[in-house]
Amino acid sequence: MTVVAKVQSGKRDEFLDAMRSLKKDRLREQGIRESQVYESGEDPSRFLLIDEWETEEDMQRYFGKEGFRVLLGALRTLCTEAEVKYDPLRRGGADFKIHGFESA
Repeated sequence: MTVVAKVQSGKRDEFLDAMRSLKKDRLREQGIRESQVYESGEDPSRFLLIDEWETEEDMQRYFGKEGFRVLLGALRTLCTEAEVKYDPLRRGGADFKIHGFESA
């Protein structure tokens, strides 16, 4: 699962606090391998969240849970733009280098 977000002016710290808290909760979910938040080196209001799941079923199960609804609420409240995507074909594929983002 990948989330690309542009945070509202003045909401950066609140966004980072929310993402840290939500990451801790996600890492307790069955089937999650890793969760990372990256900040754009070019635009400090742009962030990339990448979650890697064991199976598509694990990720789909998460989509039905309260934690995912809270994530969506945080994106709606704190961001001017946000896009949630997932690509089940990426599993086992090549690693991708993310340009312009640093771990936050």
